[in-house]
Amino acid sequence: MHTRRLAAFLLGAWLSGSFFMIMVATRNLSAADKMASAPPGSAATSVEILGETAARTFLRIHSGELNRWYFDTWEWLEIGLGALLLAAVIRGPGRHRSAILLCVFMLLSVLVMHFAITPQATRLGRLVDAVPAEVPSPDRVRLGNYNTAYAALEGAKWLLGLMLFSSLLRRHADPQEGEARRKWKRV
Repeated sequence: MHTRRLAAFLLGAWLSGSFFMIMVATRNLSAADKMASAPPGSAATSVEILGETAARTFLRIHSGELNRWYFDTWEWLEIGLGALLLAAVIRGPGRHRSAILLCVFMLLSVLVMHFAITPQATRLGRLVDAVPAEVPSPDRVRLGNYNTAYAALEGAKWLLGLMLFSSLLRRHADPQEGEARRKWKRV
């Protein structure tokens, strides 16, 4: 079995998905502001009827809800990918403790994000979505703190993932893999 390849594939899917989520989340909110201030032809009438401020609020609430759903769904997928990756690393040749620990810490970071940070960020986000940006809000400050903690854990997860990737590259090939290659070359 090619568990090292499977582990590398799962790790790549995990990190790629995380990168994609960062792009989606940041783009959603900026697109809402752009749509309200310079709507395309088909939306211009609706924005004109609502007014730019109301349209921006509505679009930001909508984008926020989408982002919350995306993050909740992605975090569940991350937990699944992390569990599969951990199983592949444990089953892999040599069972390197450092690779197992890196995977465990990545999985723990997602669990903290999903069960401790995301619920609070969701609650606070819904409270501040309709509050105009120029209006001071202690909830917005708290939301910013949760977003900073989330970003720090995401960065730590990425660093751990890159270290795990390096560990997977350095590991010696499965002896059965090597034997299969030698047999293939003889044919």
